[in-house]
Amino acid sequence: MNKPAFQSRGKRVSSKEALFRIGEGVDKLVLLFLLGSVCLFVLWPMTCILLRSLHLSGGDGFTLSSYVQVWTKYQSALRNSLFIGIVSALLCTLFSVSAAVFLSTRRGWMKGLCMAVLLVCMVSPPFVSSLAYIQLYGRRGWITYRLLGLSWDPYNSWGVIWMQALSFVPMNALFLIGILSKLDGGSLRAARDLGARPGAILRDVVLPLMRPGILVCLLLSFVRSLADFGTPVIIGGRSTTLAAEIYLQVVGYSDLEKSSAMNMFLLVPSIAFFFLYRALMRRSDRLTEGARGKQESLSLPLFRCGPLGWLAVAMSLLFFVMMTLQYGCIFLSGFLKSTKGVYSFTLKYWHQLWTISGSTMVRSVIYSLIVSLGGTLFAMLFAYYMERRRVPGRSLFDCLVTLPYMLPGTCFGIGYILAFNHAPLKLTGTALIVMANMMFKQLPTSTKICSASLTQVPVYLEKAARDLGGGQMAVVRDVILPGLRPAFLSCFVYNFSSSMTTAGSIIFLIDPGRQLAVFKLFDAVYTGDYALASLIASAITVIVLAVEGLVFLISWKGAARRVS
Repeated sequence: MNKPAFQSRGKRVSSKEALFRIGEGVDKLVLLFLLGSVCLFVLWPMTCILLRSLHLSGGDGFTLSSYVQVWTKYQSALRNSLFIGIVSALLCTLFSVSAAVFLSTRRGWMKGLCMAVLLVCMVSPPFVSSLAYIQLYGRRGWITYRLLGLSWDPYNSWGVIWMQALSFVPMNALFLIGILSKLDGGSLRAARDLGARPGAILRDVVLPLMRPGILVCLLLSFVRSLADFGTPVIIGGRSTTLAAEIYLQVVGYSDLEKSSAMNMFLLVPSIAFFFLYRALMRRSDRLTEGARGKQESLSLPLFRCGPLGWLAVAMSLLFFVMMTLQYGCIFLSGFLKSTKGVYSFTLKYWHQLWTISGSTMVRSVIYSLIVSLGGTLFAMLFAYYMERRRVPGRSLFDCLVTLPYMLPGTCFGIGYILAFNHAPLKLTGTALIVMANMMFKQLPTSTKICSASLTQVPVYLEKAARDLGGGQMAVVRDVILPGLRPAFLSCFVYNFSSSMTTAGSIIFLIDPGRQLAVFKLFDAVYTGDYALASLIASAITVIVLAVEGLVFLISWKGAARRVS
């Protein structure tokens, strides 16, 4: 029996060859879709902000009036932003280095407990630090008023600095722990054999090797401080920042020209810091490259490292005590009622949570699941085409994909308003624009996770699949995607937790009829309903931890099944 064949330009084509050609066409369409999406959802919004700040998209012609107005009227906010950013970045980096060194030298239950605290801090929603700050150190705070009998005004720049510094520590500390885990144990042993004391090893060997990572933490903390609008709005008092002014300009006055110009003041240094960040990351990789394959624990007794060791222990213990107080306060506040200064247990706010925020919580989970699945698949495909296929212009597109990581959230959100508020692609007011913003804001980290995992997929498997007649899409389906299964789980967890807790980039995109849980939390904190805010924050944290635990269980069972 003859095989089915197709007629093509006078030649008979077998069904196998026809499927091969279809696969090649689909492969080109997938690549076009990936690159087009990056241009549409990353490059175009940033271009719209620039054009609107220059009034080129409003029909008024080219003008710098918005920049002049921002520079003359908001110099105080700009100075406050720089001051708060610099001080909080320095303080956060000090805490982060101390916590990383402390945890890298600990063993047993203490390290497990501290890592659990870091995990909870990583998945907690925004505004939690401000909420705990008010309840612990406010005019009627548990520590300042009830314990110490003080009544002082906590709403100032130093409150913002303190809360930002503590909030940014978990991610920085985990990043530095990863660097410390790559250090060559032979260098430490050689220094020890040459008679170096523990303090000298910490000062002359460990910290210099960490220097690029420390600079990255300092840089990221500064950029995140510039982009933070929630903390200054809630506890900044009379001290305002440029990010807070952007929020007020959009929400209060709908002045997109002025807010776009403000965003450019944040966008330009963020882009400059982005290239510095890439250079520092490459330098950090070079310093730890030689240690790969022979990593071991950092056996360094901090208590014998002199002042540096004692400082690391003191700063670490202070941080973990503060975090324990913060989250203990959050989890307890939702179940306590104060009557004439006496606290009693109540479920009043629990019922109020599900009456007001039940549907909102469900909507947040649904959005996060969709973003997690779509964003993870997009990141896997994009990483494959950039790393293995070496498409033309890959450096440019890799830069574009990484850029949202450094952009202020308000900048990314306003860009979407300007880009998708009119025909032919009017998306404002829909769920699609919210989920697209979430996905592309989180895409840089997802892509990096997939790129790292892609190095574990041997190139010869792809070549073997092609030699056996498989097309490009067959290679993706049968080799690449199965090989990236661990990356899929990691990206899914990251995207879900980030989607459940993101605020800055989508605050201007949320339709009042489609509220998300994180904005119910912001409204509750802003209006002083701290008990309800505590319950919303606790519910978000528990949901994210439950999903992460479920994914870990699935991956653990899958690994056990493959081993057996």
